[in-house]
Amino acid sequence: MALSGVEAAIRELEREQRKIRDVILMLKRIRPQSAEQDRRQGRKRLSVQARRRISEAAKKRWAALRASSKSRK
Repeated sequence: MALSGVEAAIRELEREQRKIRDVILMLKRIRPQSAEQDRRQGRKRLSVQARRRISEAAKKRWAALRASSKSRK
């Protein structure tokens, strides 16, 4: 018995759906391992000197911005 076009399309979509489910399951098995690695790696901490340099640079930028806005008025 020959399948109609609609029935063939349904069967093809069901095959694709099974493939997608398999890939999702595989990715879910992989995910906990990569999430655990990220957690172990942790955040990099800035030294006191680095935080101070960043703070001073930001203050200089804001001071320059304020000075340029005052000179325009």
